[in-house]
Amino acid sequence: MLSNATKKHSVKYNIFCFIMLTLGAITAAFSIEDFLAPNRIFDGGIVGVSMIAANFSGVNLSILTWVFNAPFLILGWKKRGTTFVVRAIYAMTVFAVAVGFFETTPAITQDHLLAVTFGGLILGVGVGIILRYGGCLDGTEIVASILSPKLHLPIGRQVLFFNIVLYLIIGFIFGWNRGLYSILTYVLVSVVMTKVEEGFDEEKGCLIFTYDDVSAIKTQIYNELGRTCTEWNTEGFIGGTNKALYVVISRYELRQLREILSNYNCFVTVSSIEEIIGKHVKLTLKG
Repeated sequence: MLSNATKKHSVKYNIFCFIMLTLGAITAAFSIEDFLAPNRIFDGGIVGVSMIAANFSGVNLSILTWVFNAPFLILGWKKRGTTFVVRAIYAMTVFAVAVGFFETTPAITQDHLLAVTFGGLILGVGVGIILRYGGCLDGTEIVASILSPKLHLPIGRQVLFFNIVLYLIIGFIFGWNRGLYSILTYVLVSVVMTKVEEGFDEEKGCLIFTYDDVSAIKTQIYNELGRTCTEWNTEGFIGGTNKALYVVISRYELRQLREILSNYNCFVTVSSIEEIIGKHVKLTLKG
């Protein structure tokens, strides 16, 4: 059974997630309608397919995005679970409503290079926020996750192949300049989206081996960085028994850790951390 405090935290976190999904969806819609679509520069995935269809059919992009994504959401219900699908539906709904609103506003620029640059940056931020908080705007990833075990192809590679075909079609239909501008936008969106989704504050795992007093090292790291260490006994082939400490810090704190450890006889390895699961609490230091 979850405690009341845990339940309250869970409710607050879910509310925060939906607020961020709203922000991400509105940001993405603003980029599409006020930068990319007026200049016939296309996003990838289902949104890109919807943009092509909107050009030919005259149907609003907001409607087409929802219609084209709906079948993939049904598939995703079994594959990704209820929480993901609910958040995806919410993000897509807010996106569709926001697209409908921004369709009535004038384009920010008619300069294609400016549209690619700022449209790509803003769209990357919007989509990154949505992915970071458990939603999505595009059904291609859902299909790729289902096909991956059968095709023995990574999800990212399947999405890439899909978008290569899509941009070739865009090049044939709308001209190669449009296709190349769209590819530039896709690359920029991918880079920014990944940074926003994974975070800029990259974590580092530091493994410290020492014969010195580990209590002094742990205390100094805690006092100066607000980080706690895990300690255990180790045995080297030549040096014999010693102590090891493991601490997780941000890359911005690495310089401070080097300064701390320069006062001790240590051997240290530093590795990048892809993800941290569970509670990783840092002390808030008061100046």
